[in-house]
Amino acid sequence: MIDLYTVPTANGQKIHIMLEETGLAYRPHLVDLYKGEHRAPEFRKLNPFARVPVIVDHDAPGEGDFAVCETGAILRYLAAKSGQFLPADIRLASEVDQWLSFISANVGPLFRGGFMFSTMVPNPAAAEYFVAEAQKAFGVLNDVLATRSFLVGETYTIADISAYPVAATSGKQLPQGLTPYPHVRRWAEAIAARAAVQRGMALFTK
Repeated sequence: MIDLYTVPTANGQKIHIMLEETGLAYRPHLVDLYKGEHRAPEFRKLNPFARVPVIVDHDAPGEGDFAVCETGAILRYLAAKSGQFLPADIRLASEVDQWLSFISANVGPLFRGGFMFSTMVPNPAAAEYFVAEAQKAFGVLNDVLATRSFLVGETYTIADISAYPVAATSGKQLPQGLTPYPHVRRWAEAIAARAAVQRGMALFTK
């Protein structure tokens, strides 16, 4: 059994989807960020960075429970545990890792910056910069998806699971949404049709 500590943001949704896709047994727990539950000493024992999502695998290899934080690391761990959504071929696996890095280190922070400077600490010039950079990143995704069904060729992987919630949730911050990116839109619609994705995206949203 896996305990999942999460919120229904793009980062949380990545792990929701992965757990639903793999079929691994899990118990979801909603973390109240407004009450500061992620800063509680008990939570910081699981993740010293005090961020969600976090999983605790009670059936991990080795002895004792095993906590995993950071979305890319969680996706990698669950892929290894389940034997799903990560190619065995070393080149394809490297491509997956490159996309995980691109999404987590580049695309995700751009939307966080855009939200911060448009809503939390209003700064129109900074907000405009982050939105423009996010548009460039989606242009890259669109160009790549023009020639393939998924981010790593024709196989659905944790790269897609990582990127989809960013497109579906954070992409709404873009002035025209996904309209200017037809290949991203086609890719997102195909992923959205998956039953496991629908269950994962719905977690804690009702």
